[in-house]
Amino acid sequence: MIAALALMLAVAPPATHLTIQPWTGKDLTTTTSAAAKYRLTVTGKPNSTLELEATNVASGWIAAFCTQTVCAPQRVNVTIPASGQAMYQFELIRESDDAAKSSGATITGGDATLMVPPAHR
Repeated sequence: MIAALALMLAVAPPATHLTIQPWTGKDLTTTTSAAAKYRLTVTGKPNSTLELEATNVASGWIAAFCTQTVCAPQRVNVTIPASGQAMYQFELIRESDDAAKSSGATITGGDATLMVPPAHR
């Protein structure tokens, strides 16, 4: 019985799940037209709070988590709504002409990690 319980705990799915897809549809009012845009979906326990952070972004680039009201650079605190899912327009923004021509990112939140494919600008 204890071995079976330990096995179930070892293969339990993560409490947080992150998915990323190309952005489709109308841009949010807080975003910039010069950015590479993605739809970031965060699935987790309803009413839980976690911090999302973007790392491994090339020098001269900024990662931003955007909603209808604000774009937060590099990190944002998320409260998962009752539906169990929160959505962001995630952006990679090349800030200067001498920055690298492409950048990806690593997004972490809770017990989840997601690699964002490189954007070219």
